Amino acid sequence: MNYSIKKLQFGSLALFAIALFTIQACDTTSADDHDDHEDAVGFVITQNNAEILRFENNQAIWNPDGAWNDYYRDGINAIVISPDVIQLTADNPRGMTPSVTLRWIDEDGDVYDLPDDESGEYSLLWEWEKPNIIANECTAEARENTEVLDAIRPANLEQHGSDGLWGFHFRADHAGQDRLRFSLMHNDHADFTSGWVNVVVAHDEHDLIDENGIYMHTRNKCRTDR
Repeated sequence: MNYSIKKLQFGSLALFAIALFTIQACDTTSADDHDDHEDAVGFVITQNNAEILRFENNQAIWNPDGAWNDYYRDGINAIVISPDVIQLTADNPRGMTPSVTLRWIDEDGDVYDLPDDESGEYSLLWEWEKPNIIANECTAEARENTEVLDAIRPANLEQHGSDGLWGFHFRADHAGQDRLRFSLMHNDHADFTSGWVNVVVAHDEHDLIDENGIYMHTRNKCRTDR
């Protein structure tokens, strides 16, 4: 009799432990957990709260708000970086756009922001398809060789302290085209990686753009970091 009671008690405890483990393992949709771990499925790039680009359902939608026509040109399915958007003048020869901000889209199509906390668990990673020019190969001759220019990245992103984790600037280096994608990093892994987005640097007639399409600004064009 005692053996039966002990056996029953052990069986009940085992069932309770299994049930408790199952509840804990399956309870992944709580409000607290959702708040701590947003599931991004897309992103938007905004400037002054208006959308330059929306990437959703693995598709890029250009200028959804109709507010940034300067970033686009007829027949070019890309973000166009040009003197129109970097305000390239002798007084402002940096070759960069104003700060833009990347926000995230969840599974419901809602746009949300993540904390701007460098010690937090989230961060932004970007990747260009073409490499930067190697620093020791960045000579004046190389920068005038159109074959070399076609093989290297025509634009870069710059991120300054005041931009926070989710802000950056496009920087035009020379005329050409490339592709760019973003990853939302959660500690050491990517929660979301977008598809490729086309970026074109325009070869416009301008006092600060030479005949080879090189944007003659003072920024470092030989960076080898991302």
